[in-house]
Amino acid sequence: MHFDGSYSIKAPKNKVFDLLTDPRQISKCMPDLQKLDVKSDDEFTVVVRAGVAFIKGDFTLNFKVVERNPPTHAKLVARGSGMGSAVDLQTIMDLTDEGEKGTLLKWEANATVGGRIASVGQRLLNSQAEKIVKQLFDCLESRFK
Repeated sequence: MHFDGSYSIKAPKNKVFDLLTDPRQISKCMPDLQKLDVKSDDEFTVVVRAGVAFIKGDFTLNFKVVERNPPTHAKLVARGSGMGSAVDLQTIMDLTDEGEKGTLLKWEANATVGGRIASVGQRLLNSQAEKIVKQLFDCLESRFK
């Protein structure tokens, strides 16, 4: 599955970058976060409550920052499992200055899902992912007001 988009945030790009790459900060915007374990500046694990249709439960994701070019670019990879399913995720974020408007965040994510969750179908997975992305960006926006 591939997702991408752009989002304007009314804040300087260094502050946006710092929030997006700090697990303690970005985790506050993760919907249904159950647990956060920060191992280093570049590695952290989260447990989130997730689900699609009738399949719901906890999912453990191990994140690693594999590229970091402050304050303009970051790439994270994650591997996780839960509920008889597995996911591999790659996320890329690029930030550009929009002057008085703040910062433009361009992002893309590629996910490979297998197991029980994959069995519910692409359309349901896409719908759930879009809902989570919207919640995340709504939270990010509120953090900069």
